[in-house]
Amino acid sequence: MENMVFFLAELGLMHYPTVILYRPSLIAASAVFAARCTLGRSPFWTNTLMHYTGYSEEQLRLIFSWTSKLVF
Repeated sequence: MENMVFFLAELGLMHYPTVILYRPSLIAASAVFAARCTLGRSPFWTNTLMHYTGYSEEQLRLIFSWTSKLVF
């Protein structure tokens, strides 16, 4: 999963005009969320992840939709 997170984060960074609109922590958290969704980890976003990142699943869905367009 770690490699998938790195891949998605780096892929997002290649789209600089879009990526500068979001905080780096949000991009990192959305890469973790996207990797968990792609790999079928359940639940996609846990309370522990929400606690340590400060982002809810709803906040990450917008970025996830943007990230998934880059991959698929």
